[in-house]
Amino acid sequence: MENIETKRFELLKVEMTDAEAIFEILSNQNVITNLNTEIHKTIEDTKKMIEEYEMEYKENKKFPYKIVDKETGEFIGVFLIKLDLYDEDCFEFTIYLNEKHWGKSVYTEVLPYMIDAAFMVVKTGNFRGFVMEKNIASRKVLEKSNMKLEKVFNVPGINEPIYSFLITREEWEEQNKKI
Repeated sequence: MENIETKRFELLKVEMTDAEAIFEILSNQNVITNLNTEIHKTIEDTKKMIEEYEMEYKENKKFPYKIVDKETGEFIGVFLIKLDLYDEDCFEFTIYLNEKHWGKSVYTEVLPYMIDAAFMVVKTGNFRGFVMEKNIASRKVLEKSNMKLEKVFNVPGINEPIYSFLITREEWEEQNKKI
C-alpha cells in the first residue's frame, strides 16, 4: 500500500525503527485497557510484533501504518488494517494512539482515509471495527464514519461487551457516489 496523506497527518508503513515509539504506546496500561492485547513489557515484545507485521504484510494479511504529524514529524500512533480471521471477505482494523494525542480528533480524521484504502487498495468486501463498550468516544467515531453497529457480543476473558461496527463495499460505494 502507498503512503496516505490527510490534512494533518501522513500515514506511512511501520518499520523496525518505530519500535521505541510503538513501545511507548503499548507499554501504557491506559492504552492497553482499550485494546484486546497484552501490555508490552519490553522493547523486545514490540520488535517481535513489528516482525510479525512485516511478515504478514508480505502475505497481504496486515497493513500497518504509523500516523505522523505532518507539521512536527511526531509519531502519533498506529492504524493497522488486518484480515478478519473469521470472515474471509472482510478486513478489520485496530488503532492505537499515544495517550497525549487522545481527544485531538486524530482517529476521526484518519478513519475515513483508511476505510477508502481498505476498499480501494486492499479490495476488501467489508470493513469492520471492534470497540469495547466503555470506549464511547471510539464508538462515536465509527458511527460518524458511516459504519453501522452490526452486533454486540461477549468474549471470554474480556469483562465487558464488544461492539462490532461494519461498512460493506456496497455501502461505501453508495456513500462515495454522493460526494
